[in-house]
Amino acid sequence: MELVFITGAAVEGRNDRGFTKMKVRTVFEGPAIFQVLRRLWKSIGTLDLVRVRGIKIAIHRTLVLETACQNIRSPRNASGANSTSARRLVINWARRHARLVHNTCRVVVSILLLLVAYMSFSRVVVQDLTKDLLHASRSALGRQMGHGPLDSRKPWHDPAWVTRVRQSGNPPRAGGFSVLVTGAAGFVGSFTSLAIAKKGWGVVGLDNFNHYYDPALKLTREKLMHKNGRIFVVHGDINDADLIRALFHIVPFTHVLHLAAQAGVRYAKEDPMSYVQSNVAGLVSVLEVCARARPQPAFVWASSSSVYGLNSHYPFSEIDRTDQPASLYAATKKAGEEIVHVYNYLYGLSVTTLRFFTVYGPLGRPDMAIYNFTESILSQTPIQVYRGPNNTAVARDFTYIGDIVNGIMAAVETAAKSTGYKDHGKTKRKARPAQFRIFNLGGNRPVTVDEMVTMLEKTLNRTAIRLYESMDGTGDVPYTAANLTLAEKHLGYSPRTSLKKGLKKFVLWYLKYTSRNRTPKNSSPAGEPSDPSPAAGPQLGLI
Repeated sequence: MELVFITGAAVEGRNDRGFTKMKVRTVFEGPAIFQVLRRLWKSIGTLDLVRVRGIKIAIHRTLVLETACQNIRSPRNASGANSTSARRLVINWARRHARLVHNTCRVVVSILLLLVAYMSFSRVVVQDLTKDLLHASRSALGRQMGHGPLDSRKPWHDPAWVTRVRQSGNPPRAGGFSVLVTGAAGFVGSFTSLAIAKKGWGVVGLDNFNHYYDPALKLTREKLMHKNGRIFVVHGDINDADLIRALFHIVPFTHVLHLAAQAGVRYAKEDPMSYVQSNVAGLVSVLEVCARARPQPAFVWASSSSVYGLNSHYPFSEIDRTDQPASLYAATKKAGEEIVHVYNYLYGLSVTTLRFFTVYGPLGRPDMAIYNFTESILSQTPIQVYRGPNNTAVARDFTYIGDIVNGIMAAVETAAKSTGYKDHGKTKRKARPAQFRIFNLGGNRPVTVDEMVTMLEKTLNRTAIRLYESMDGTGDVPYTAANLTLAEKHLGYSPRTSLKKGLKKFVLWYLKYTSRNRTPKNSSPAGEPSDPSPAAGPQLGLI
């Protein structure tokens, strides 16, 4: 803002033509308001700028009175006999007038300057104070979390973004949970987020929308979440600790549901570092924020049945050995289980580990066997059916997405509060032992891959072209089966959807999804699950 005053001032002198010119410039200079006021009476005769907390004020008092003495004629003497005396009268009048204007303007300018200074101070200083407070809060939060201050260039500096996070994360009902779901645009994450929103809890999603498979499917899930639950999914990475701390600063999450991970057993041979970065480093990044948050959230996360590795004791129980992983994916999930135990032991973080067994259903991942087999059968291309050692049939404990969501919701509801940790001199110790649980979530009926393909053939009314190959060197294991005793006892978990019924629901969605993808003009969200019956899933007409 620039303020300019033009008024009269002192007489500078007379030019060669006899003109009397009066001019002055009054300027007030100083980095703060009190300096402006102090220099109000001292800075006559120069021109400069006043800076008041970032606002520029230029006060320029200039008045030029030009008296053409040669052109002044007295009425009594047209020949100009009285021109000299008239000139003196005008000069004297001009000087007196200049002093009068000068003194008057000093008062007027002082009043205006005080008014402008007050308005500038009330607006700018408050803004600066707000910025300082925000910066201080970010710095304090960074120190509290053990990191530096939050970067003001990040999205959390945008008020609209903060509002969306807050509206999505705060529960609409008093006493409800606030849940941060990582991997929210994933297969399990999207349906679980919808179930959380339907429960009346607050939920904020976080996903990096990577290209492990076509991101269009993730965007479809995001649209579905926004349409049915008004869920805001933040586009970001779990390795961005500043982002996660900012989310905690906006919403005091009661629970973190950590579903983000680099999935897939065979892909680990192509890009091993992505598994370490996501499944190990990313997990630690989230745990660090959770451990230092006030209050600490309960931590529920997804491990995998792959941790059982080459274990030959069937069905797999939570107490069985997990020290023989068959793939890097399994090894990173096993490492994750050890890491969460450390944070439970050191920081009193409540931890619930869920070991998923071969999840399938509508909106499922394209790299999974059921999706691939359906695509191949419809296109009449050969499918690879793996055989185990000694040509034995490979079997999986296929679990429908609706049953998995049931188990996750039960785990979140029964998760105890974290106990936190207290300062003891230079060391920090947990206040008391925190809850630590591990549960299997499976379908409770292993089915061979050959049987599953036969079911698909009947559902699609097509015949598959099967090619049998050995699974040696793939990182897969020949058999998985879940012992659900603990989950049934503590979570009330009981899978209700058979593989036959689940495959029908998947095929209905798949046909609709591929049909809509071939028809871009269709305005509906592509791939929305087609089965609206309540029996299709827990508390949702979608799964």
